[in-house]
Amino acid sequence: MDLLITETGMEVDKNPEAGQQADEEQIFEEVSFDRCFYIYGGPEQLEELEALSSHYTFLSTEGDENGADSDKGKQVETVEGSGDEMKILRDASVSKDADMAAGFATSLAGIAVNEIIQRTAGRLKGIHSEGVHRLSEFCCSVVTQLFMLGISIISSANKAQNEETEQEDMKIEWPEDSFERAKLIRSKAQSMAGDVESVSNSFITGISDVVEAYQAAIKVATANVHDGLPKTSVQEKADAISDHLHADQATALDKIQEGLQFLAFVVISSSMPSA
Repeated sequence: MDLLITETGMEVDKNPEAGQQADEEQIFEEVSFDRCFYIYGGPEQLEELEALSSHYTFLSTEGDENGADSDKGKQVETVEGSGDEMKILRDASVSKDADMAAGFATSLAGIAVNEIIQRTAGRLKGIHSEGVHRLSEFCCSVVTQLFMLGISIISSANKAQNEETEQEDMKIEWPEDSFERAKLIRSKAQSMAGDVESVSNSFITGISDVVEAYQAAIKVATANVHDGLPKTSVQEKADAISDHLHADQATALDKIQEGLQFLAFVVISSSMPSA
């Protein structure tokens, strides 16, 4: 065997399962939540929210003896966006998964076992990639919404000095009581977290649908075949992808929680009276 390899220059995979596992690990590394979150600008959005939080916390603790310092934070850059955009993005993500899973059972009818396995593996890979991208994109949109809430709170707190700007930019009627503001933010955050779970769960459900179609097709295709087949490889791949999506969902919720912590400082600092 070694002589054959030397003469032909061909490398023989002595451990196919190990090679397959290495390929799967490489796929998970290439299509990771953190990588996609970075591509969609998530870290930058968190940094902007942190900077907003730090700036207004500093202003509230510094005091305002002559009014000049506090004016530094009055002119706030606004960001376009709304809850409707979040709903559209969520629905598009859920719909995309449904499209990827729909009709897959039909595509497996009447083909050979190896082709069934290859098509299923390819579809699972596609769902995983799309799921990670959609989840990270949605998470970035949530962080952007949190930043916009911070801008909105500050604009509301400064409405006496910037009445015209406030009239144009404000989308939310914020209560003056900081506790009530926090309750309103909590309600919005819970809704956003629920949307994140909906996006993640839709792709996990899609994986289950694909596996179910695979199992039905492979059962028919191997009805008269009794030799060894990799019956568990597809299921193991599906389980691994589902686990990764669950982990990515948890990571997305952690990012949102981080943003909420920054937003909490904005709520507190904007509610503090000037010294």
